Amino acid sequence: MNALYLIAIAAYIAILWMTGILVTRRSRSSDAYLVASRGLSVPFIAVLIAGTWIGGVSIVGMAQGSFIHGLSALWFQAGIWIAMFVTAALLARVLGGKKTYSILDVVGGLYDRKTTRLAGILQLVFSIWIVTMQIVGGGAILSVLTNRAISYNQGMALTAIVFTLYNVMGGFVATAYTNLIHICAIVFGIFLGGIYVIFSTGGLEAMAQSGHYYTVFGDLGASQALSWCFINFTLGVLAQPVINTAASAKTPGEGRKGIIIGNLIAIPVVIMAALCGIIAKYRFPGINSLAALPSLLAIVPPFVGVFFLISMWAPLMSSGSPFLMGATTLAVKGYLAPLFKIENDRRVLFVSRLTTLAIGGLSLVLGFFVREILREVTWLAVFLSSIVYIVFAGWFLPGIRSAFAFAVLLGTVVIVAASFIFGLHKVVHPLWPVTACAIMVMSAGFFARRK
Repeated sequence: MNALYLIAIAAYIAILWMTGILVTRRSRSSDAYLVASRGLSVPFIAVLIAGTWIGGVSIVGMAQGSFIHGLSALWFQAGIWIAMFVTAALLARVLGGKKTYSILDVVGGLYDRKTTRLAGILQLVFSIWIVTMQIVGGGAILSVLTNRAISYNQGMALTAIVFTLYNVMGGFVATAYTNLIHICAIVFGIFLGGIYVIFSTGGLEAMAQSGHYYTVFGDLGASQALSWCFINFTLGVLAQPVINTAASAKTPGEGRKGIIIGNLIAIPVVIMAALCGIIAKYRFPGINSLAALPSLLAIVPPFVGVFFLISMWAPLMSSGSPFLMGATTLAVKGYLAPLFKIENDRRVLFVSRLTTLAIGGLSLVLGFFVREILREVTWLAVFLSSIVYIVFAGWFLPGIRSAFAFAVLLGTVVIVAASFIFGLHKVVHPLWPVTACAIMVMSAGFFARRK
């Protein structure tokens, strides 16, 4: 069985790298490399959005969450779904009718350079962290799926090398084309495997007798469930990969349609992953919860298992790639090109490829030192929350001075650092003191403006 799975993984890698090579000729300018020459149609926007949010957390993590908490774990993902509809509705504001590349352009239209640059750094830190998360997830998934034929460290390295190289070759065009492959593989594999285990085990009906598994808030309670939802809403609504994707559309209208369609593709996939987690709880109640989804490979036939396996590994790359290219765009256009005064397009393209490779390599190195990244990602998501707060304040309460927005971002860094230094994150999630800080500071800015 391991031999069959290894052959399937090798074949999938070959398809992805061949795609990267074929589209390299379409990435011969910096705009082509970073934003696909702003020529992507609705189907490509849709698979980019779907792939961004069908990552390791949404598939393997969701199965783990439902294994423990039942369908109430879906509240974690609901915040992303809401965020995408809100982003689609506000896309004209996000893009601002100009050649937007990153969150720097969004914040820069509202506040001064100092505030804009700090917002960009916070977004960049989070994006690199997400890429690292996907690499760590790849190591865990491949080692479990192949029964240690591929070790944890080898799995991390393989995952990082695969999606970093095709992005280095083809840029955002490669991200779009490979995400089309990833989404097809994920949807086919997760539904093929999911439907098989649902009907062959009868586990969903049996688990209906297990108290909290089918209740709205489950054993989480309304407070924690809604907190998860809100955190992920602030994480997603102005995320760099979404801005990058929307900026790559032919028109804002196509970008809006693509975001909505991509969101609608992602929702049933994540729900199926959650149902698989419940099946795993029924069949293998004593296993480590992280192995909930991979454990189901033991009860599917080989012709199903091959596709089921790919559907578990592909999300790590479908999500890692947009975040990697989003981080590249942010770093090059926001910092490297202006800092070193790089104006020649061929040099910008070279620096972009080098930056993609560097971020991929850095994320891999971080993966060897960080083991709890899957649990800690929502703590760093607070950086994005503070950016959302100042942007929304700038949109709907115009006239607030930049000093107040900068104070919110700087205060967020201080609060997150203090939370870890003094262990406060174990008592209260950093989001809540950051939210309170933002409300107080931006309210003060609003009243100072009126005065």
